[in-house]
Amino acid sequence: MYTLREIAKIINAKLVGDANIKITGIATSLSANQTQLTYINGNKYKQTLINVKAGAVILNKELLKKCPTNALVVDDVYLAFAKVTHLFKKQTVSCQGIHPSAKINHAKIAPNCTIGKDVVIGNHCTIASNVVIEDNVTIGNHTLIQPNVSILQGCSIGNNVVISPGVVIGSEGFGNAQDQQKHWHSIAHLGYVVIGNNVSIGANTTIDRGTIEDTQIHNGVRIDNLVHIAHNVIIGQDSAIAATAAISGSCTLGKRCMIGGGAAIAGHISLADDIIITGASTVDRNLSEQGHYTGFTSISKHQKWKRTQVWLLNLDKIAHYLNIKLKKLKEK
Repeated sequence: MYTLREIAKIINAKLVGDANIKITGIATSLSANQTQLTYINGNKYKQTLINVKAGAVILNKELLKKCPTNALVVDDVYLAFAKVTHLFKKQTVSCQGIHPSAKINHAKIAPNCTIGKDVVIGNHCTIASNVVIEDNVTIGNHTLIQPNVSILQGCSIGNNVVISPGVVIGSEGFGNAQDQQKHWHSIAHLGYVVIGNNVSIGANTTIDRGTIEDTQIHNGVRIDNLVHIAHNVIIGQDSAIAATAAISGSCTLGKRCMIGGGAAIAGHISLADDIIITGASTVDRNLSEQGHYTGFTSISKHQKWKRTQVWLLNLDKIAHYLNIKLKKLKEK
């Protein structure tokens, strides 16, 4: 817990409001309460700012007049947010063995495992050798965790889940902010990973924890080997993701989506229900209509690629137009 005065000093912010208010954590602009801090970065979030319920908001001076609560005014909002996240990051130091507070419910636990503080493991679970389960993790019934899996603090696993060797759940997300000298400052990810029931996760897959809210894998999802799922991703029920696919931060996949091997989905993309993505495709826009999609072209300078893409997407219309013109010429 920090006072607003202490936080302002750490991020070199101008404080407008009650310097003595105590901040207990960070939340999104839509969910933050009077003891939490949030941030607003950009004019497109003006309406969100007007309705914010947070105890304080990190923002720039242009948005200050719209702020209904205490404010921390900075030049670079994202950089200030990156710095302040580390104040609220809980660190876990794992010691080999089973912590006395862990509730393991007669689970079968192989040698050389680490089970942290306040872990809850459901009935009829099997934990193979060299598994690390950090503090405050919950695991449902009939779940199988194979060797060398790491489930990091605070994450939740449902019933009848199979987690293959080498999987990492709850790793730090890849979020960074640059300062004026172009040096990187990492963002501490404060959310968790929540995995539903009847999910299977292939070997050496990595699922990052959310930045503030949770990364979510819904019921019935199938994930192949060597898949990367970034922070804040939501995977809809009964979707399937093939090997080496990469899903960037803050993407949302609908129900029953199928993502081919080696496909890449850019950040903040939304896919409707029942979308199929061909293997090795790149998805760089929202897909709101169910269907089978394919997208890959040879690499080039970005601006040239965008111009080429416009032509490629309209080749059928161009061909139709030219055929009409050719037909008219022949008729003359």
